[in-house]
Amino acid sequence: MEEFNKEPERQHGAKAGAAEASAVPKHRFDCVNLCLKETKEALRAKTLEAEAGKRRITALERALADAKVETAIAVHRAKNLAAVKALIDLSSLKLGQDGDVPGLEEQILRIKKSQNFLFESEGKTAYVLVPVRHGDALNKSITNYIKRTEK
Repeated sequence: MEEFNKEPERQHGAKAGAAEASAVPKHRFDCVNLCLKETKEALRAKTLEAEAGKRRITALERALADAKVETAIAVHRAKNLAAVKALIDLSSLKLGQDGDVPGLEEQILRIKKSQNFLFESEGKTAYVLVPVRHGDALNKSITNYIKRTEK
């Protein structure tokens, strides 16, 4: 029976020796632990940086979409840009992959059809570039230009 009792002690002793042989030295554990902490901090910093970049991209896309809306309203010759822009459902408009805003033209045409008083008439407008000489008042130059062209 003594042999039976000694056998478990030998096995336990062998297991303890194997565990000690596979144990990591404290200085190595501390080094790996420190590297892990630094990596987690760097990952956290990069994550915050990426989130800030995403917010900046979203803001820039929103500003670009807003500029596209204002440009489209101006192309349709709106008398009051803010009034027409208030009638457009901006929440449904998203910037497409090609940089266009799908659905914008349809909304502007619908507004133009229902409330045409917000837009200038479709008559042709001729623009004339008036040269201004140094020292001349602007209205004097325009008056002289008109008189010269009427003759």
